[in-house]
Amino acid sequence: MIVANKFQTGFDQPLLAAMFLDKPVLDRNAVQTVSRLNRCHEGKRDVVVVDFTNNAKAILAAVAKYRKGTPFEPEEPDQELCLKLHAEILAAEVFMQKDAADLVRLLATGTDAQVQFSVNALRTRFQVKLPDPEERKAFVYLLARFVKSFHFLACFFTYAPAIKEFATFGEYAGPQLIKKGSVSDLMKQIRQTEVIRAAVEYQGEVRSGGPVKLKPGKGRKGPGPPPKKVSVQDMIAEIRNRFEISDEEALYIKEVTEEKAADPDIRVTVTAHREDWIYLEGTYRGQVNGEIQTAYNERGRYEELADPKYTDTGAIFDIMAVTVIERHLEFAA
Repeated sequence: MIVANKFQTGFDQPLLAAMFLDKPVLDRNAVQTVSRLNRCHEGKRDVVVVDFTNNAKAILAAVAKYRKGTPFEPEEPDQELCLKLHAEILAAEVFMQKDAADLVRLLATGTDAQVQFSVNALRTRFQVKLPDPEERKAFVYLLARFVKSFHFLACFFTYAPAIKEFATFGEYAGPQLIKKGSVSDLMKQIRQTEVIRAAVEYQGEVRSGGPVKLKPGKGRKGPGPPPKKVSVQDMIAEIRNRFEISDEEALYIKEVTEEKAADPDIRVTVTAHREDWIYLEGTYRGQVNGEIQTAYNERGRYEELADPKYTDTGAIFDIMAVTVIERHLEFAA
């Protein structure tokens, strides 16, 4: 018997949705099952998978089969990455662990004015320590990378409180080091919410009478929706309607989107999976998002890479990724 603690949050309803895999899944059934994780119920912010089948290798093999055209290979999460990035940030001697502890304490108990006063002091020190604009951008990008790696790897590993503390510091202060910001709705939620990792208590093992026979499903992939007629200008108009961006930002959005819309590797993958919208809208959208962020990194656009209006789920990078995929679908139709 397995007993799991409830997820505890500061809200009346839990923010985490859970998927339980109690039987093995194969081939495209595995991909389709896991891909459903991108469709949380309204009001749920994150998902967690509890797999009772020890079927990770089979799922990775199934995903690899449908990854044709991608330059990325599946690999095990690296627990040390988060620790290495944290050590690299501290080694720069711009911010110390005490800075993170002080700001996190203010976020939990202080007023907005006190928090912004503290962030302003951090920004001033940041500018003095790193007078070169390129060094500043590189440091902000490093901080953003650390925050992202923590949020991903914390799903698999347990880290010391100091690492979590610094991730909260980086998530809040990082985007404001180059330009001033304000208290976002996300940070208001962070102040109120504490998610406690589910605990599993092992109470024995029961084996079946014989080997488990895996049978591939008989279902067929249904065709996705017809490709939309979408233009880059329409996409930019949608982004301007939802987010405040400058003309310079709009030019980079246009440039990178058009570059990826002409990428032959992306076209091969989209064409091969044009009837598998679950894959394109879920897993592959995330991969295209990653390629877009790589393009921004190559252009030295570190400010956007650290800005939640670009990096959040459903934000600008996601909108760009969907547009790129839809442009390739138009070509394949």
